[in-house]
Order: sequence, then C-alpha cells, then structure tokens
Amino acid sequence: MLSTYLTVLSEPSDREKFERIYHAYKDMMFRAAMKNVNNPSLAEEIVQDSFLKILKNLSKFPRPVCKETAHLIVIIVRNASYDCLRREKPGSTVPLDSEREEAASVNLPDITEALLGGVENIVEMINEIDKIYSDVLMLKYLYGYSNAEISELLGISSKAAEMRLYRARLILKKKLKENGYEIE
Repeated sequence: MLSTYLTVLSEPSDREKFERIYHAYKDMMFRAAMKNVNNPSLAEEIVQDSFLKILKNLSKFPRPVCKETAHLIVIIVRNASYDCLRREKPGSTVPLDSEREEAASVNLPDITEALLGGVENIVEMINEIDKIYSDVLMLKYLYGYSNAEISELLGISSKAAEMRLYRARLILKKKLKENGYEIE
C-alpha cells in the first residue's frame, strides 16, 4: 500500500517524509481505529482514509516523527472513525456534549493570563474535556493552526470548526472557574 501512496508524491523529500510517517504510525493508527470501531475491516478503511488525509496535508506536518505529529495523527484517525461510523449507520450522529452552554463571550486574554498561572493544570483540564472539543483547542492554541486548517484536518466544515472552538472555549472557561481561576 505504501508504494501506492508514494506515487502521488513528486518530491523526494515528501516521499521520505511520508514513508517515515507511514512506518512510524501505521500500527498505532490501526490500534486507534480498532479501539473506535472494533472491526478489522473498518479499521483498515479508516487507516487508509487517514493516510490519504495525511498525504493531502503533508506540508502541515513539521517533522515526520515527533509528539505533535503523533497527536495530529490520533486526531485524524479519531475523526475518520467517526466518519466511518456515520457512513455505516446512516442517520446516526456522534454525540456532542449533552450540556447546553449558555451564550457567553469568552475573553481569550483572560484565558491566556490563566494559562500563565499553571500550564500543566490547564493541559490536564483540556484533556478532561470531550475529545471533540479538546482536539480543536489543541490544534488552535497549542499547534497554532487556523480555523480553515483545523476544518481541513478534521474533515469538517469551517462553520463546524468555529462552533467546536466556541463550545470548547466555553467548557474550558467553566472548568477554569471551577478550579479557582478568575475568568471574566
């Protein structure tokens, strides 16, 4: 399968980069897909879809083997799993947070100030948030991706990416307040 992917790439440096990603993460991707769908055939399909997405966005992967690349790949596989499950069960949805967040503006400078007070605690709080929201927070604020890039990486509309970011900020703001951070 690797040779099929490599035929799409014209630059030798891109081929080498993709080949390193492929060998480093293919098993992890399959395990992650199996965890999500518990079906080897669907897991293979998810891995193939994920590699195609990686090919399309190869320039967004700064280094082939690093913590950031592994995190991005896990996010891509998770979203490909959700897409596959939706295709398998038409009309079903992947549940979002069941709480209804009240409409409130989130002041990012306040969150930034809170981050300065304890980055480790904030990362733990983000990891406690539903993955659908923590992924967009990490992509946006940890890795610096734009909303359009997040939309493309996750395979969702730009409006959906904006909405997830909005909801993620609300949830994080609530968690920060619960943990004693003063957020306006």
